[in-house]
Amino acid sequence: MKWVKTMIDVIGFPFTLTNLYLNRKNKVKEIGQKVRIKDRNIHVVVSGIEDAEFSVILDAGLSCCSLDWYHIQPELSKFTKVLSFDRAGYGWSSRSNLPYTSEDVVDDLIYVLDELELKPPYVLVGHSFGGLNMRLFASKFPEKVTSLILIDAVHENRYMSDVWDTNRKKSYRKNLNLFRFGYITSGIGIPKLLKQPVGRKYLPEPYQKYADYVGYLPKSYEAVYKEFLYSERSALLVKNAVKLREDLPAIVISSNNQDPTWVEYQNQLSRLTKKTIQIKTNNNHSIHLENPDLIIDTIKGIVCNQN
Repeated sequence: MKWVKTMIDVIGFPFTLTNLYLNRKNKVKEIGQKVRIKDRNIHVVVSGIEDAEFSVILDAGLSCCSLDWYHIQPELSKFTKVLSFDRAGYGWSSRSNLPYTSEDVVDDLIYVLDELELKPPYVLVGHSFGGLNMRLFASKFPEKVTSLILIDAVHENRYMSDVWDTNRKKSYRKNLNLFRFGYITSGIGIPKLLKQPVGRKYLPEPYQKYADYVGYLPKSYEAVYKEFLYSERSALLVKNAVKLREDLPAIVISSNNQDPTWVEYQNQLSRLTKKTIQIKTNNNHSIHLENPDLIIDTIKGIVCNQN
C-alpha cells in the first residue's frame, strides 16, 4: 500500500502540493509536549499535582488521540497526576515506519514515563481499543499498576478472525477497505474533500480546531490503517500475555450496546480479576465524552480510596 500511495501522490502531484500547503497553513501547535524516542516523537499532555501518590494514564480508542480527554484530564488534575498521549502517527506524534501493535504502544509508554519521571503506581484507563493496550501494560508490568479502568473496551476476540461470524467478517473487510482508501488517498487530500477526518468531528472549541488539523494529516490516516491492519496481532499479544494478577482492582464500564456478542465480551472482561466490577450505563460507545462525570467520579473513587 505504501507504493500505491506514493504512485497516487506522484500522479496527483498538484493536488499533493495543495494538500501539503493547506496542512501547513492550518497547522496548530501541540497542546502538550513531545518526548523524543530514537528517531521520532511521542506527544503527551502531562498535568496535575506534582507530588501525587498515583499517576493516571489515559489511552484513547482506535482513530482517536489525547484530544479525547479534553474535559476529563483537567478535572482529574485537581486531585492527581495525569498523562494522556498520542500513539504513533496520531495527533502530534510522529509516524512509525514499522508495523505498530499494542506491544509497541506499551514500549513507547514505558519509555515516556521513564523520561518524564512519572513514578508508579499507575491507574490505567483505556477506552475501546485503548483497553487492549492498557491490559497488555498491566500484564507486562504488574508491579507498576494499582488499578485498571476499561471504558467500553474491546475484547481481544473482536479482532481474532478465527472466532468471527459472517457479519463480523464483512464488517472488518468494509472497515479495512475504508481505512486503506483513506490512507492511500490522504496525500492528495481526498478524505479532506469528503470531510472524513481521522478522529472526532465534533468537539467544543478550541479543541475542534486542533482536531480539524491533526485529523486530516496523512500520517493520521496511515496510523489508523496500520493499527486496524495489525489489530489481530495486538489481540494475540493480549490473549497470550501473562494473566492479570487476581487481586488487581479493575472496573469495566459498559455502554448500552445490545449486540449479544458485545454484551458477552463485556461480561468476560468483568471477570478479568477477582476484584473486577462492572458498571452498566445507558450511554453510547464514547462514554467518556457523553458522560465524563461518571469517568471522573470513578477514577476519583479509586485514587482517593487508595490514598
